Amino acid sequence: MNHSNWSAYMYDIHEYMRQQQALIQQLLSRVNELEEKLQNTKSNRIEKVEYHFDQLKIEQLDGTLHIGLSPQDLTNLEEDCSIGQVKPPNYQPPLKQTIQAELNDYLHQNGPAMIRKLASEYNVGVDDGYPSILIQDMIKQLPGRIAFYEKEAHNQKNLRTKEELHAYITDKIKNEIDQSLRKYMDTQR
Repeated sequence: MNHSNWSAYMYDIHEYMRQQQALIQQLLSRVNELEEKLQNTKSNRIEKVEYHFDQLKIEQLDGTLHIGLSPQDLTNLEEDCSIGQVKPPNYQPPLKQTIQAELNDYLHQNGPAMIRKLASEYNVGVDDGYPSILIQDMIKQLPGRIAFYEKEAHNQKNLRTKEELHAYITDKIKNEIDQSLRKYMDTQR
């Protein structure tokens, strides 16, 4: 081989190695990207849930079906749906919704005065935002407390009508609200 052939040969080998190095870098980059996607896919994250209600077959319409809603959402949904929509004259919302709406109103209407009265009794200082924070905290706990007393009523009490159950649950929760606020104020002295 002469000198110019040797130089051309070395140049070709060098160029081939450079192309191979670029290809290796591309492949490494792609492998890293795929590994990241695989890690993200392994997590139990649901990107999108689609409901196809047209594919549901309903043989008997009984009760209420709520998909993907919490008790708080149900109350808000009922309020949202009632605007501009006429409900049948015999429409009765589920008992839990009725009780929760009633207790929400009770807390919003009576809560601030109750808190200020108890704060005065227990000599606890209360600023203007304080009652609303306590009320919001109690409202968040209502669905769980309603379910608890409903279960207790079914297991231990001989309540025959929906009205008896309604009165039992609301009385228990109103009493619990008063007792909880008293205990809380006592700890704040």
